[in-house]
Amino acid sequence: MQAENQESSAADLEMQRKVTLELLFISFTAITMISAFIAALTYDFVSARAPLCILVPLLILTGVQFNRTRRRAGIDDLSVSVTRVVQGKDHNFNRVTGFIGLMTLLLLLIYVAGHYVGISVFMFVLLYLMSNERLLLSLALAVGVTIGIYFLFEHGFNIELYRGVIFRLLSRDDSF
Repeated sequence: MQAENQESSAADLEMQRKVTLELLFISFTAITMISAFIAALTYDFVSARAPLCILVPLLILTGVQFNRTRRRAGIDDLSVSVTRVVQGKDHNFNRVTGFIGLMTLLLLLIYVAGHYVGISVFMFVLLYLMSNERLLLSLALAVGVTIGIYFLFEHGFNIELYRGVIFRLLSRDDSF
């Protein structure tokens, strides 16, 4: 009897963790979509039609999914799960938020230094610091993949990837 209660409690705790992770992901996605929506409002009307036609229904669907998930969890389950997260006891949640933080830093790095620097630094951080790979392997993969992406886009597809604010400032590009 006691073993069944422990299994039931463990299953409930796992469900709480999953719901919390899902709510985190939905919230992060919604924030990203809202920022894209606000950015699209600054475009000319002709340019803004496609993003707005996509984002409005997507924001509505995201809100519906957030409410469904919140109702499914129940307010008590959510408060227990949030308490566990605040106390730092949910390691999966910490890993997910850490990865979301790394992705946000990648976006900022791409904005400042460009795609190629962003990709290589991000890969190196993931391989060397997060996965504990050897230094030489991490450097070789980061540089090799970045060179491969450069040749694929610049020469294969003839697409120039974003070079970053630093490049534009150094090249005295006044178009931004």
